[in-house]
Amino acid sequence: MVQPADQSTDASGKPAPSRRGRPTAERVAAIDAEIRAAALELFVELGFEAASMDAIAAAAKVSKGTLYARYESKEPLFRAILEQQLEEWGQRSSAQTRPVPEDLEARLRQYARAIVKVQSWPEFRRIATLLTESARAFPDLAREWDEIITRRSVEALQRDMAAYGDPNIDWSFFAQLFHSAISGWHRAESGQRHVEDEEIVAFSDKVIDVILASIGSVPVDPALPS
Repeated sequence: MVQPADQSTDASGKPAPSRRGRPTAERVAAIDAEIRAAALELFVELGFEAASMDAIAAAAKVSKGTLYARYESKEPLFRAILEQQLEEWGQRSSAQTRPVPEDLEARLRQYARAIVKVQSWPEFRRIATLLTESARAFPDLAREWDEIITRRSVEALQRDMAAYGDPNIDWSFFAQLFHSAISGWHRAESGQRHVEDEEIVAFSDKVIDVILASIGSVPVDPALPS
């Protein structure tokens, strides 16, 4: 029996199995999301060094070829996870801090409290722990991402502070001062003991008072250190 012209056959004359077309953009994105989710769970459960690419492929239910076609090793995969998390945190944090107050003081205090909220998110703590653990095997990666997170945080704060209006003020300097003072203090203190959220807020408020005083928004509080 003659096969229809649009149906291919194999050497024996039987209909050849149809070839699967290219996956849609939606399916490609879904596969990537499944890989990143599976990898993150394994990184958290086993540790970055112990989690293998084979185990990630199995957990994501994809072939090793599919996994390696997207990520040649765990490092670029971890980078993709960090990029995704950073984007999601930024969107979530922005949504929670809108509308932005018109008053600079209220704006800074809102931002300080947003930092505390972000640090309390379980997903933030998971990534922070992973970065700390991966620093042993990939010190450059951990350092690079610390710099990226700092830069994005400072840039976002600078934009918000610049909306205060005075073009003669170096908002980049004050944004870096704000971030460095709070993050540096928290890193030093948390390395020795557990730091409560209320302590972070209280210290942030002191930093804000100093910033406001230095730009002439409020009189200097004599109780603050000179």
